[in-house]
Amino acid sequence: MSSTTIAPSRSAVLRAAGLRHRPSLRTLLLVLAALAALLAVTGYRLHAGLDRSGAGGCDMALRACNEHWKEFLRGYGAELAFGGNVTYFLGGALGAFVGAPLLAREFEHGTVRFAWTQGAGRTRWTVGGLLVAGGVLAVATALLATVLRWWIAPLAAESGRFSPLVFASAPPALVGRVLLVFALSALAGAVLRRTVVAVGVGVVASVVTTLVAESLRFHYLPPLQDTVHTLAQSSVDHRWEGAVWATDPGGARLDLGRLYDLAGDYYGAQKLVTDGGYSVHETYQPDGRYWPFQLIEFGWTTLLAVVLCAVTVRWVRRRAA
Repeated sequence: MSSTTIAPSRSAVLRAAGLRHRPSLRTLLLVLAALAALLAVTGYRLHAGLDRSGAGGCDMALRACNEHWKEFLRGYGAELAFGGNVTYFLGGALGAFVGAPLLAREFEHGTVRFAWTQGAGRTRWTVGGLLVAGGVLAVATALLATVLRWWIAPLAAESGRFSPLVFASAPPALVGRVLLVFALSALAGAVLRRTVVAVGVGVVASVVTTLVAESLRFHYLPPLQDTVHTLAQSSVDHRWEGAVWATDPGGARLDLGRLYDLAGDYYGAQKLVTDGGYSVHETYQPDGRYWPFQLIEFGWTTLLAVVLCAVTVRWVRRRAA
């Protein structure tokens, strides 16, 4: 008498993965829901303060507008900066707390051998867990990022959409970063087999990937170059400025510090630029490239996350025991 093991279907593997990780995913959703509620309450206060100050929608080139912004930032600047920085790094850390225990916990508890004998095999079991957890994490992060983008709108109005806090909080960039940290944490859990250590690796990676993306971002597309004839702040443009330098009437290049030394102060430098034949030059990324840059960042971070997930599956199939 012989027995035959019937391999479960793909949908059955995914359902089993959902059941297996349901407690951690439920915790994730509760944390994100609480965070979204907190953002909604504090965001309403920030937007109301922006309207009361008169800073919303005014022209930053006007002195009166600058005074409005000073009034707003005196009352809400610390709260805006604190909340922005917390969410700036918290987003990636979410990937660490979901991805690290995904495989490490099963290795710690010794349940992998039982799971791999249920017909699905280690490969399909690992792929199922990565797909379910990663998919839920991506959708939940996108919803949170939508609320966060509204919450941080006052900062975007003041410093532009390319501001690091604003850019990294938008749905495409945030989802890509979270998925990258999730995949790296899952791989760390499979290799190290220790949940706490894998979470630590993921948290560090969440900071590193944020800073790496920020250092690469300006060069996603070749920057443009412009010549300006004033040092005063221009009307609302929100271009992302890169390198800035000056040239003298003969065309020789000098940095702005040297220009200020020659002029004595800001007003003297301004006079040299407007009446003395000096020019100011800059490389920049126009505000219109914001969404292409978002998609570029989402693309490379998500692609790297997929590669790391593939490496995780290969590790489990060939090396784990």
